[in-house]
Amino acid sequence: MHNQVTRNNHYVPVWYQRGFLEPGQSQLHYLDTSPEQKVLADGRTVTMNALHKWGPKNCFYEYDLYSTHFGTMVNDEVEKYLFGSIDVRGARAVRAFAGGDTGTMHDSFQDFFEYLDAQKLRTPKGLDWIKSRYPTLSQLQLMREMQGLRLMHCTMWTEGVREIVTAEESDVKFIVTDHPVTIYNAALPPTSPECSYPGDPLIELVGSQTVFALDANTCLILTHLENAQEPKASDLTAPRTHARYRGQSLVRTDAFIRKRKLSRDEVIAINHLLKSCARRYLAAANQEWLYPETSFAGGWQDIAKVLLPRDDLWRFGGEIYVGYADGSTHYQDAFGRTSDAHKYLQRKNRQSDLGPNDSCGCGSGRKFKHCCKVLPEADRPSWDVYGIRERNLMLTRAVQDILGLTAGKSWDDVRRELSDEQVKRIHEAFGSLWPEDTDLTELLPRATRNAFRVVYLGVADPRTVEATVLGWLPYFDEVVLAHPFINPLRIKPEFSPTKSPSQHKAQTLKNVLLLLILEPYIRSGYVHLIPDPGDFNPLFGTSALQMAEARTAGWKPDQKSMGLLDALAKDDHHRLLRQLPENSLRQWFRQHMSQASDTEIESAIAHMKTELAVDPYALLQSIEPGEAGAQFLYFKGYSLEAAMYLATLTGSAIYTDVEAHWQQLHLHAVQTDRAVIGSWTPVVESLRAIDFPIDMNAQTLYEVRQAGRLGDMRAAIRWLAEAARQSSDQLRPDHLVLQFTKAANAMNGQWASVPQTLRLIGNVELSVPAGGFERNDVRRLLLTFGRAKTVHSIPLAMLIKLEAAAAVIV
Repeated sequence: MHNQVTRNNHYVPVWYQRGFLEPGQSQLHYLDTSPEQKVLADGRTVTMNALHKWGPKNCFYEYDLYSTHFGTMVNDEVEKYLFGSIDVRGARAVRAFAGGDTGTMHDSFQDFFEYLDAQKLRTPKGLDWIKSRYPTLSQLQLMREMQGLRLMHCTMWTEGVREIVTAEESDVKFIVTDHPVTIYNAALPPTSPECSYPGDPLIELVGSQTVFALDANTCLILTHLENAQEPKASDLTAPRTHARYRGQSLVRTDAFIRKRKLSRDEVIAINHLLKSCARRYLAAANQEWLYPETSFAGGWQDIAKVLLPRDDLWRFGGEIYVGYADGSTHYQDAFGRTSDAHKYLQRKNRQSDLGPNDSCGCGSGRKFKHCCKVLPEADRPSWDVYGIRERNLMLTRAVQDILGLTAGKSWDDVRRELSDEQVKRIHEAFGSLWPEDTDLTELLPRATRNAFRVVYLGVADPRTVEATVLGWLPYFDEVVLAHPFINPLRIKPEFSPTKSPSQHKAQTLKNVLLLLILEPYIRSGYVHLIPDPGDFNPLFGTSALQMAEARTAGWKPDQKSMGLLDALAKDDHHRLLRQLPENSLRQWFRQHMSQASDTEIESAIAHMKTELAVDPYALLQSIEPGEAGAQFLYFKGYSLEAAMYLATLTGSAIYTDVEAHWQQLHLHAVQTDRAVIGSWTPVVESLRAIDFPIDMNAQTLYEVRQAGRLGDMRAAIRWLAEAARQSSDQLRPDHLVLQFTKAANAMNGQWASVPQTLRLIGNVELSVPAGGFERNDVRRLLLTFGRAKTVHSIPLAMLIKLEAAAAVIV
């Protein structure tokens, strides 16, 4: 019997249901609010009984709700092992919370909220909500996503005001429903679009309160601090301060309000809420309690009067300071923010009443009419804090000041004089602009059909930026590029650019040069230099890394598919070699070229030092051999997961010059049953045949773009992107081919009038799979870290190919 498969899956556990029985009672009154109808043999339709009296084992279960199938085999490991463990720990925690056992409440605090989160998602309504957020999910995928999402609400719940109310003085007790974790927002009744099945008000909203009956006599109510403290002043549908679905936080486990004894009418109001948000079934010890709507005389907003906490709010909020034995400290404010960045990054002069031609309040640098004017206020990037463009310009100014460039220093002066202190200050400036509590989602540029925006899936490097990024801006409207600097916030001291800066001098020099090259493009809004979200959000970084490790398990790219990376690595090695002291170089030559004469060695060293002098990426400082002069060198770029995450949130396509990335994108982000649509073939071939001139002079490229040249090609690519977003039966490939033919002819004519510098030839391989590029793992990141309300797949991707790029660039 121990091997018997469990197929009747209780989504409301039997042990939990028993808490709603009266003493001596073994059965619950069980109401089906949408009873089935049966057609009889004579054609009559009868409605089945809506009300039953059943024991908990016969209530709130569904056949094979959690079962997975492998051929004819049925697997019940989700029921037995996942929920088995969660329920054991959850039962202990729920009983402690209901009974007020403070010691056990402390010990099982985390277990309780883990159970609460699992209970919200494990019901049929919760599972339907998950399915509504993904294009398609098999049963196995649904179970995997449920497990991946089941801790998403814990952080915000625990940071709120926690009140446990009792019905002990009421003759009416709490009911239990098929969706026991209920979300209430006074501004969002069940009839609102946000609450259409299977939706609930988002927990991140200031006015959203979580209601969970612990048993028939006790109920937990969780309220965001802002709403509890100033309910009349709060915008109930705005996100709470520092809203996040995954994150770390420190909270008091003994902070509960436990004074209120509800009246009969107050219990009925809560039961009315519970029933209103249920899917179909509810149960109670008394049949009359199942119909609270017959006794509840108020409106939806009146429920807030019952739910809002009234006393002892002093237990919640405030700041937390922690000191550790190693001398480190931790700070956290009432909303889980770990720095004061929200104060100094607050926009000093926030404007709200803008004219169409005013600079947009989000800091994009564009006119209001071309930026946020068309967006609902709730969907705009934040106007309250400095945006991505502004932060990058702040960093640029700080770097120029730190290095003395604003005081007249030359680049050779910087190469010669770059100090540990300057490296430290540069990275401190970067870290201060991108603290751990950064809400990237409120800063990102919003999707727009007026611009073709692309995320570059490759390395951010000054040696290749013209070929892989800037050289394509005559054809692409905007590019999202990984920020080259590393964030020192969570790096061990021995590896940190602020604690061990001497090891970061060579890389810092290259990063600074890249920033200076990009500055005019950043200022004009052509380049969005955005850190990888994992650089400041450790949970995102860990999640994305685990996804990448699973994705690449057993996969080994061949050397040719790595694009320019191998050439760049060799170039770094040769540069470090040239920076060695002359005595060290002599030893190296004698060790590796024992046949060379002294004259040949001296000649070779002189040549290397001459090359070093004109190399803008090299320090004009000797680097000692061995550990004393060791340098941390790295390539900074987005992972596939991070690139897809950012592309989805910003309405971007993806492009890359690395075939290994291209392979992974098609292996793991295209559904196996969704091949590239055949009707796109003429467009793919037309684009492939175009030779795109790729100018290698950043100043020339900027002038070309500022002058508005190559606009025909940018327009053609915008039309391409718009067509990719539409259904395939609306595609007019002949029209797109004609547009590209005209744009290519105009492009060649306009380049002919631009003074000739070094130019490469680039070609584009286009991919437009049916349904776009999509990964369940990335959807999970979007639902948690991205707080995405609506998610659309990435419509297209491009592989750019550059003729003889490695030889020319490095």
